[in-house]
Amino acid sequence: MDTCTDDNIFAIAVFLLPRDLYNIALVCKHFGQKHNATSQKMPTKRRQRRQGSWPWSMMEEASRRRVSAAKNSKHNPWRDSQLISIRGKESWMAVHQRLYSLQCSLVFSRIIGSAINHVDGDITHIRGRKKETVGFSVAIGQKVMKAGRHYAEFTVTNGGKIYLGIIRPIHDWPKKKIKHADFWAHCRRQIDPGYQGSVHQHYHYDERNTLEKGDVIRLLLDLTRGTLTVYKNGESLGTEVRSGLAGYYCWSVTMNNHGSNRPSVRIGYALNKKEG
Repeated sequence: MDTCTDDNIFAIAVFLLPRDLYNIALVCKHFGQKHNATSQKMPTKRRQRRQGSWPWSMMEEASRRRVSAAKNSKHNPWRDSQLISIRGKESWMAVHQRLYSLQCSLVFSRIIGSAINHVDGDITHIRGRKKETVGFSVAIGQKVMKAGRHYAEFTVTNGGKIYLGIIRPIHDWPKKKIKHADFWAHCRRQIDPGYQGSVHQHYHYDERNTLEKGDVIRLLLDLTRGTLTVYKNGESLGTEVRSGLAGYYCWSVTMNNHGSNRPSVRIGYALNKKEG
């Protein structure tokens, strides 16, 4: 270890996943213990030049550097996202994990409205909070689908009236609230290819059967054919959209809350893609 500098360690850490850094911090005191400081503020360049001058562990610093590089990269579409900003007393490894999820998983990267929130900081998992009083609340996936076939799997973790589907990529919506009239007016004003077609949002909901805990809904968006096909617990429910579906879309969820019931759902990639 005496012949291996901190710079060598950080160069190797670039190739490790967040969970790998966490495991290394657990098993090796040299990498996992905090340095003698009480501030959680970003270290200055002068302090960074001094070996081991950051106020957290070496693996925390490795995660901070990965997040900082992502924030400074013009090729990273999430460089301005609050999801890769540190919150309160959380660790840099937690922020690094969210960055990794944004890059490699399906997540809910933007929530508009006050009736939905993430579950315990998990950006793949959302639940209803309260009844929306103005407009509607919507959770939007980070992936922008522009062409070809795309699958997503939604696992219901608490039953209720949950609407699963697609919406235009409105991650930069400027307000905390969203009204139906404002949304449609926004879509009509757009002239770029992402808004061609007449279907600006579409949600699946079976009025005959409220979704229950454990239900798995799988959606297949085919932008070549212009269709959206729905599967529930492995069985096809048919193709719901057959025309007017064109342009760019993101996966999205909205829901209705009744009394103390707080429906919740988790998003992920569909592992078995034999349908369709």
